[in-house]
Amino acid sequence: MNILILGAGFAGHTAALHLSHLVRDTAQITVVAPNNRFTWFPSLIWVGTGTMAPERVHFELAPVYEKLGITYVGGRAEIVAPDDRTVTVRLPNGSTQTIAYDFLLNATGPYLNFEGTPGLGPKCGTTQSVCSVEHATAARDAYLESVRAMERGQRQRLVVGVGHPAATCEGAAFEYVMNLDWDLRNRGLRDKADLVWLTNEPDPGDFGVDGVEAKKRGSVVTGKALVQMLFDESKIKPMIAAGVTKVEQGTITYDQVGVDPGTLDYDFAMLIPQFRGIPLKYVAHDGSDITEKMTLPNGFMRVDADYSAKAYDEYRAHDWPALYRSPSYDNVYAAGIAFAPPHPISRGKKTNAGTVIQATPPRTGMASGIMGRTVAYNIADQIAGREPSHHARMSEMPAACIASMGKSIWNGSAASIIMVPVVRDFEKYPEYGRDMDLCDLDVGIGGAWTKRLLHDAFMWKLQAKPGWQMIPE
Repeated sequence: MNILILGAGFAGHTAALHLSHLVRDTAQITVVAPNNRFTWFPSLIWVGTGTMAPERVHFELAPVYEKLGITYVGGRAEIVAPDDRTVTVRLPNGSTQTIAYDFLLNATGPYLNFEGTPGLGPKCGTTQSVCSVEHATAARDAYLESVRAMERGQRQRLVVGVGHPAATCEGAAFEYVMNLDWDLRNRGLRDKADLVWLTNEPDPGDFGVDGVEAKKRGSVVTGKALVQMLFDESKIKPMIAAGVTKVEQGTITYDQVGVDPGTLDYDFAMLIPQFRGIPLKYVAHDGSDITEKMTLPNGFMRVDADYSAKAYDEYRAHDWPALYRSPSYDNVYAAGIAFAPPHPISRGKKTNAGTVIQATPPRTGMASGIMGRTVAYNIADQIAGREPSHHARMSEMPAACIASMGKSIWNGSAASIIMVPVVRDFEKYPEYGRDMDLCDLDVGIGGAWTKRLLHDAFMWKLQAKPGWQMIPE
């Protein structure tokens, strides 16, 4: 029995770890990934501000897989033939290798669609990113250039947020802007910097999940109010419900709800690009292209979700997938960013010029790990001759997020957010769509300690060190 996993991020690597524990004696597990490296993405915001060394956020995959009896193939999947149960992989030397499978997990993660916004991204030399170790390191260097300019007395405008009207990962960008504020204050340079928060969220603190709420001392506290308060205290200018449409050196062109399109000058910018699915071609037994059958136009793979067109108010919790299994092939799964969400979680808006501004659903970190584990257990069920029995709908799944606002365990801070569930379920929780007895919002140094602890705990777990199974996703 052969299990093939494409991708070694949160979903793919977590699935590989659990499968090595569940079916090591009955199946051969193979992981295909272009880089022999796992990256702990939540700490890249610290790399991007120069407060953590790049080598502390990643480790080599091959030694971990060798220890677990997993085969690692360094390469990039190009063609999936689900009828033939094979995947064609492009190897670093340019040759190809065909790998057969009995079960397939697509956990390829995102394609960073910088070209979706003309002029965006480090390749164009205009804006920075913290979506990889290399990007975060380049962002650090560019940021430190602005720091040196401020030390010479030059005022700098730093713009942080998302670089496309339909981007995601607003939470990572929020962490980055708050860490810039903290770092500049520690350097005594905050008065020399104008910090701008540019986001496609409909409200501050939306984070692509329709906001967050929690009960505090008998009152309901909202993420919107909390983030607005933090921006007011830090003198960060928010530009909400805005989509970047073009970037040139020193100038961002944007379209914003309620106003005419405009431009914004900058000295440094870190803007998260739109995410799309990694380009994969799916072919039938006769060689015909079935990519449209297997994926949505954005490249993300169809799974057991309801993809029928609906108005926002008609979205339901059960639209979301439970198994993460292809509706066309019962031995093919997708998890993490690779699966196609059935619809947005946040409400979209339209600008005067007709641009749709839509924060798209985040599917990284804890959520991806839970999906990867769920798929592993479902594959184990099938190998044992049982029907898949493990569900992890995002409308049932909890999520905990620690948003860093300064790395130090002495004077840092963090916003701690707990949502249950991620996607609102108004049938189960009529008032807020979430279990308000379990949701929480807090800000303080305790969050900074927790964030740092999570870094160490998960770097331990994901290297499959002793006791790794005891650390939950």
